[in-house]
Amino acid sequence: MYEPLNALKILLKWSAGRAVGRRRPLVAVLGVTHYCNYYCPMCPYGEPDKEGQIQLEKKHGLSTAQWKTVLDKVSKNCFWCIFEGGEPTSRPDILELVRYAKSKGMMVTLISNGSLLHEVDLDELKKHVMFVTCSIDSVFEESYCKVRGVPPPIYRKVMQNLQLLGEHDIPHTFNSVITKWNADEFIDQSYFDRAVELGVDSVSMTFAEDRSDVNYSCLPDKKSMYLVCESILERIRIGKAPQIIIPPQYFEQILTHGRALFDECGVWKSVFVNPNGTVLVPCWKFNAKENTYNILEKSIDEIWEAPQWETARKCHDCKVLFCIWPASQPVTTICNHYVRTMMNR
Repeated sequence: MYEPLNALKILLKWSAGRAVGRRRPLVAVLGVTHYCNYYCPMCPYGEPDKEGQIQLEKKHGLSTAQWKTVLDKVSKNCFWCIFEGGEPTSRPDILELVRYAKSKGMMVTLISNGSLLHEVDLDELKKHVMFVTCSIDSVFEESYCKVRGVPPPIYRKVMQNLQLLGEHDIPHTFNSVITKWNADEFIDQSYFDRAVELGVDSVSMTFAEDRSDVNYSCLPDKKSMYLVCESILERIRIGKAPQIIIPPQYFEQILTHGRALFDECGVWKSVFVNPNGTVLVPCWKFNAKENTYNILEKSIDEIWEAPQWETARKCHDCKVLFCIWPASQPVTTICNHYVRTMMNR
């Protein structure tokens, strides 16, 4: 089925379910590998033991056939599929999975650090994805390498691969995690100016949410966070390129309240499948055996009837992490900015 028509069908079904209090996911986020070739301190996949990640993937990673089974399941509820990792393009079968996701009627996007895109058949990729989100935390070599823990040749290869995306006419956007190492380029707006020079017409960003499994903080200090918010809001106000696809309310709330606001966490609107096929209910912050469900063994209906979802009703642990914010906002907030912006790409 043509993806927009399938999306409409699913949304109508979802709305009918919500009318009677039924909760189900709409977006599938698939972390298709344990492995990432980067060392980002704000990400659990940035750990230095890359050989350990490879062995973990060999032992517990899902096969192509298993991921197709996952896609069979999630496509009954979800209209949008997002492939991420680890680094998804490190999987030799990533194009096969992307192609299969689209064949199930879902709109497909890919999140990548961009370092391996030159090894992907970009003409084939273009046929199946709406766009590629490139994780570009900094647009300048020195700070990029510092944030990502990679040497300068990797940065230069990523810049070349961004050109390849443009040459193959593949829609792509930048996403940045704002940390204490790159906040300055959002304050002085050089990130946006350089993004335009690199041929990108839209960007998104989120502040880092400090991890509970490490003893360091990646967040900028409060003053820097507020300066970042003020600068981004000014950029949105004057309408200068690139287009910022994050609703201004996110930054306004941080300025006013020191955190993003929501009445109830909307994490249940997405199904996050880990590289080993597990789903943590309600989210990664509740990583315990009793909260872990294997999507190969359970249906979406079974997992979404789990009692642990009640935790999300009152959990407000995430203070500035954007990925759960849109799903936790009134529909009007998203319709007025986020979805409209994405559909205009």
